[in-house]
Amino acid sequence: MSDGWHRVSLSDLTTNPEKPGERWELSPELGIDAFNFNVAVLAADERLSQNHYHYHENQQELFFVVEGKCRIETEDEGFEIGVDEAVVFEEGESGAHVLYNPFEEPCKVVALGWPADGRYPVHQLEITDDIATRHERDDS
Repeated sequence: MSDGWHRVSLSDLTTNPEKPGERWELSPELGIDAFNFNVAVLAADERLSQNHYHYHENQQELFFVVEGKCRIETEDEGFEIGVDEAVVFEEGESGAHVLYNPFEEPCKVVALGWPADGRYPVHQLEITDDIATRHERDDS
């Protein structure tokens, strides 16, 4: 950091090959300890989390779509989220969710999680396809 600020460009960073999609983890690059700040591009049939439909005991999450559209599944419903839309999930089982891209076009998402060390433990409740299928049946 120089003179009280720090600048990064996604084009200068490498993505995390251990995470789904093409994900840039910006918090470490920017010296941010208070929250996790990520940008991800999800191709067709990719999800943001390795954990499918899940919740974090001690972390809230916020997602903001920059390009394309994604789908989100919660306990009660599934819905699309598109450009310039945001959604936030509370910590605990009531905030269970999965964000994924069932569409042909890529989806670019900004993801924030706080506090940073609250990402673990994470609890996977269900496979994405299973909860999506359940919601499709409920909608018919």
